[in-house]
Amino acid sequence: MNRTFYGAIDIGGTKTSTAVFDGEKNLLSIQTFSTCGYSCHDLVLQCREKLELQCKDINANVNDIQALGVASPGPLDLNSGTVVHIPTLGWRNEPLRAYFEQAFNRRIVVQNDTNAAALGEYVFGGGKGYPVIVYITVSTGIGCGIVIDGKIFRGAADAAGELGHMKMVKDGRACGCGGRGCLEAYASGTSISAIASEIIGKKIHAKEVFQMAREGHPEMTEIVLNAGEMLGAAISYLYQIVDPSVVIIGGSVTNDFDVLGPLILSAAEKNVQPHPLRTIRIVKSELKGHQVLMGAVCLAMQ
Repeated sequence: MNRTFYGAIDIGGTKTSTAVFDGEKNLLSIQTFSTCGYSCHDLVLQCREKLELQCKDINANVNDIQALGVASPGPLDLNSGTVVHIPTLGWRNEPLRAYFEQAFNRRIVVQNDTNAAALGEYVFGGGKGYPVIVYITVSTGIGCGIVIDGKIFRGAADAAGELGHMKMVKDGRACGCGGRGCLEAYASGTSISAIASEIIGKKIHAKEVFQMAREGHPEMTEIVLNAGEMLGAAISYLYQIVDPSVVIIGGSVTNDFDVLGPLILSAAEKNVQPHPLRTIRIVKSELKGHQVLMGAVCLAMQ
């Protein structure tokens, strides 16, 4: 009996996941390995090896995979399928799609990882049933994807959704992008940790910051309050421009959404222009970290 399979790959700065889905978008197999130390070309070959083993485990062949969706950090040139630059991996001008086409001889769709996650939320998660959704990941950095009527909004230069690099503080803290005062420099997990570490005088993880804020530590409370207010303000700007039905937040910082969520919602409601038909909906992702793969397979099946 012929069976139809699709592949999905989530390339991350520290780990890469490969997955096999059936024709009904059911996840059959997932494997994760460290991204570190691989050139772009060698990582593609490693993905091929992983998918070969995964297909064997489900009594299939890697050649049964009809198409492959690949999600990667950016910036990307989506028309050519090229990685423009990923500083953390040392990749620059890498023909990612061409490498995968050579390795698999199948149709390959390449997309920004946060955009893929937004599509995954639209189809499977908190965005299901809504016409306009925004997905925001708050983790090492801050990313944003926008889906309108089932289509990813890319922008003219494939650069839509760069929420993390909105300037929130004039001449503020330095950001990894080279700018200053970006949202990411105050509200990402990395920055929350860095700000707290400067105050405490030793390395402290973002999760510890949230716990200390729960316990009433005044300086940690101020850091969390500032991050929540900045995220909420940035989301209010999205509501003014895009007018989403719902905003879904994912990433490691959502492990402390009980603290951060109410702050974000309050700031968004305070900053957005009131509208009689608008409801501010900000929810935590329930897809448990698989939204990128789920979006990637949707792209493969389109």
